[in-house]
Amino acid sequence: MEIYTDIDQQSEEWFKLRIGSIGGSSISKAVAGGQGKMRTQLLYDLVGELLSGEKKSGFSNHEMQEGIKYEPEARVLYELTTGHTVNQVALVKMSEHKHDSPDGLVDPGGMVEIKVLIPSRFVEVKATGKIETAYRKQMQWGMGICRRGWCDYVCYCPYVANKVDPLHVIRVNRDDKEIKELDDGANAFIEEMQNLYLKVLK
Repeated sequence: MEIYTDIDQQSEEWFKLRIGSIGGSSISKAVAGGQGKMRTQLLYDLVGELLSGEKKSGFSNHEMQEGIKYEPEARVLYELTTGHTVNQVALVKMSEHKHDSPDGLVDPGGMVEIKVLIPSRFVEVKATGKIETAYRKQMQWGMGICRRGWCDYVCYCPYVANKVDPLHVIRVNRDDKEIKELDDGANAFIEEMQNLYLKVLK
């Protein structure tokens, strides 16, 4: 395991380290079932990255940009609220094709996953306590890669700050069974990716 702390997330170096690699945001696609359309597209995307040496530009919308904008604010509020110190790292690399880009590591043994939510989504999470399947898998993958025992799912809604507490935290504990299932699925995906890469080279 190699931890990168001397570069910034969203930097050119950060994107290069993620070429052809499965991370928290893509693990749910890598292990997807059903018709497998998302999995197949991810397969083509990562093989394309390996061939070009360039990270594919991902989809971005207003909510994603707001997430990047408000994440530091959410991190500071989390620290003030919980008393935890969040150590920022750019990327944790487990192997050539496996990584995680955590929103922060918390000692001892924890980490955070920060989501900046629009008001309706914030209300839904507070009302139900439910975490989307893709986010749950993202956190379990992160705990596996970063060797952590828990992850705080930090939901932040800056748009309601003058009405209610804009921070809502759900503690998610490590699930070794699910982590193994994700890792097995990732290994199968990586093998298929490598075979496709070699096929395209012929």
